Amino acid sequence: MSFLLRATARRTPIPTVFKRCAHKKASIQVRLNDYVEGLGIKDDIVSIRPGLMRNVLYPSGKAQYIEIYQGPRDRQRELERAKMAEKQQANATLGVAAEASRRAEQFKQLKGGLASVQSLTFKRAVVPESTATFGSVTVDDLVNALKEQHGLSVDKSLIDFGEGRIKALGEHIVHVRAAENQSPVAIKVLVEAS
Repeated sequence: MSFLLRATARRTPIPTVFKRCAHKKASIQVRLNDYVEGLGIKDDIVSIRPGLMRNVLYPSGKAQYIEIYQGPRDRQRELERAKMAEKQQANATLGVAAEASRRAEQFKQLKGGLASVQSLTFKRAVVPESTATFGSVTVDDLVNALKEQHGLSVDKSLIDFGEGRIKALGEHIVHVRAAENQSPVAIKVLVEAS
């Protein structure tokens, strides 16, 4: 019975063989904190292998991990940073003029206050049969006396004792400047026995 129809064998497609390759992890995106040769400059977002990030870049601090959806936020953050920088620059230019006028006024008040100080008196214990004192008069003592008695705030670096401190009884002259590069005002310092 050759005339019987035989079921024809259907040809099934043979699956194609895929080329085998080593397992590769997907690359990750990182932000560079510093210039990295072959990758990019600071603040660039680059795609690299996880091993490079984990073993080289992250431990050395040259890159940081970022989240996948941080891109649009970064643009917004950059715009905010630019606006803040502009505001700070505008405030700085206004602030410089205000600061200069405030300093000039403080300088005038301090200069007038120092001119009104005639003398400062300090009491110290005395070595028997001598003019030497047990406690000396220092820059700190003078700054505290000017603040307490006259309400003047003077920087320690603007006071010139000559020898560093006063260690004997009597009248001594101390030069105090109201500001850098200004002429000093002479103040009498009296050291008396207590």
